[in-house]
Amino acid sequence: MRKIAILTLGLHPRALELVILRKKPDVCHVVAGEDGLRYVAVEQGYKISNHEVLKNVAKRVKAKLHIYKCDPFDPESIGDALGQILENLKPDDRVMINYSGGTQAMSLVLGSVAIVLSRIMPVQILYSTKTLEGEEKIYDHSEVLKELFHKLYEIVPGIMR
Repeated sequence: MRKIAILTLGLHPRALELVILRKKPDVCHVVAGEDGLRYVAVEQGYKISNHEVLKNVAKRVKAKLHIYKCDPFDPESIGDALGQILENLKPDDRVMINYSGGTQAMSLVLGSVAIVLSRIMPVQILYSTKTLEGEEKIYDHSEVLKELFHKLYEIVPGIMR
């Protein structure tokens, strides 16, 4: 059984780095735009490109790193990249999806994939952030999002009447 992390990268790698370091996946699938991979997040204290940051952190936890390039503002392009990842998942994989990195379009598409995927296999839906006090946290939104979408599915038919 493999631990799989699916993540999206924007200009700041810390959300991804935090999940990879703490959750220690066997395989990391990262969807990113060319600019995001080349970017050096100096404002967050980095001195190397995001691509190098990800390669280094994956190496630290002995994870395989796979990068899928997309247009980070085009939902279809993001979906195509995620489709490549989904084609390689196995039913017994333990999948973690972190939707906190990347553009809003990336978060929307990845979050949607997470909800759909959670209906057919166990998926951890994660959000990582840094609090105002500087504490880094990873929130598991799996159950609350399942419950929210279940409630929404019940409400929508009432609206359609």
